Amino acid sequence: MRIAGLLLAAGAGSRFGGCKQLALIAGKPLVRHALESLAPLFAEDLYIVLGAWREDIQPQVEDLAQVINHADWRRGLGSSIARGVGEIEARGRYAGIMVALADQPRLAADDFDQLVRHFNGDRIVAAHYAGAPGVPAIFPAAVFADLRRLHGDRGAKSILLDSNREIDTIPLAAAATDIDTEADIARQRVTTPGICV
Repeated sequence: MRIAGLLLAAGAGSRFGGCKQLALIAGKPLVRHALESLAPLFAEDLYIVLGAWREDIQPQVEDLAQVINHADWRRGLGSSIARGVGEIEARGRYAGIMVALADQPRLAADDFDQLVRHFNGDRIVAAHYAGAPGVPAIFPAAVFADLRRLHGDRGAKSILLDSNREIDTIPLAAAATDIDTEADIARQRVTTPGICV
């Protein structure tokens, strides 16, 4: 069963105050840390959506993932998902797409692998943390059209919280940790903020 990985990294990092995708964690850009955890599972089927800091980030990631440029990144996370899913559908035939975020530094390859192993092609498989389902999550092909219609800043939450959908959840406490502000950096021992001009 062919599954694509889609990493979302198009935002401006307004709460962070700059390009958080290139903040260093253990000496490595945050976005690259995420891609290196995903790459063993997806290889050539790994994609990344870039927007606000594309020119700075792309050289750091193009050896690991196919870059999807999202010119309308200001329209929010939902629009990034819609753009990424539409482009992936145009590039190949997939049974599912895993949507992941660049700013969840505690997630490792084993965490993503748990989701992949539970995916059967029919039902959404989502991480469960902070009392609710969330991303990373794998969406089957039957849901792609719904993903393409997303907009605004809520991302895929509306789909994951829809009581009419059958969703399998996997406890992934590591997904609860994300980087939003410089204070979060200190807690994660991120050594330096990203430099984008």
